[in-house]
Amino acid sequence: MKFGLNAPNFGKTFGDPLLAVEMIEEAEKAGWDGFFLWDHLFPDDPAAIIDPFVALAAAAIKTKKILLGTAVTPVTRRRPWKLASECVTLDHLSNGRVVLGIGLGIPHELQLMNEETKPKIQARMVTEQIDILNGLWSGEDFSFEGEFYKLDKVKMLPKPVQQPRIKLWGAGTWPNKGPFKRAVNLDGIVPLQAGFEKPLSLEELKQISEYLNLQGEISDTYDIVRFYFNTGEDVQQELDKLKLFRDIGITWWLDTVSDWTGDTDKIREIIRKGPPKL
Repeated sequence: MKFGLNAPNFGKTFGDPLLAVEMIEEAEKAGWDGFFLWDHLFPDDPAAIIDPFVALAAAAIKTKKILLGTAVTPVTRRRPWKLASECVTLDHLSNGRVVLGIGLGIPHELQLMNEETKPKIQARMVTEQIDILNGLWSGEDFSFEGEFYKLDKVKMLPKPVQQPRIKLWGAGTWPNKGPFKRAVNLDGIVPLQAGFEKPLSLEELKQISEYLNLQGEISDTYDIVRFYFNTGEDVQQELDKLKLFRDIGITWWLDTVSDWTGDTDKIREIIRKGPPKL
């Protein structure tokens, strides 16, 4: 099991791009395996906000090992070719340390931008976007004509450092099965609970793992992520719990650090403490 941190891309601490990059540097020094930024434009409470891809690009230059990504990007409000280019650039800056988290986004936030909010339509848009990302990242001539997007014969270079593509993690709220069925063809899944009020339980994650295996062949490198909201608790004291999650196939444990877990000094303390040791 690997251990990472995730943070909103807004607020006093992570709404400051220089401070956000500094925190990611601290995380690498402390031994965390990954750092993931959320991807919002208009949080519920007005706050300073940063672009996650720009911040991660800066962090890529300052770090050597830590995995960098979004958890998660609402891709339906992004043009797939622009997203493809941003990710390739970040992949080269980091020498292949990028994960793109793919989700539908928060409906009330998307409504502010007059973006699509109907889940069934969004799901079809996401499917097309994944096909386009894969096609553009191939570095070969690529054309596409779908319900929402069209590309005439194009070639995007350079190819990503990662092959055959940049790592893609899907996201979905359990027990909504659609995102999990789609994620079988990706490189991992970030399961969430509707309302985001608490992390999914061991039993729920076990159901998800079993469901994914029923949908298709899951590779040995496939990631199932536990997205955890209660950073600051001493997880090191709960090693038996961590082992139970590992034994059902959880490969990543992500803790949240944010202004609501404490001030900047408290966040830095949590980061410097480093991940639990299994």
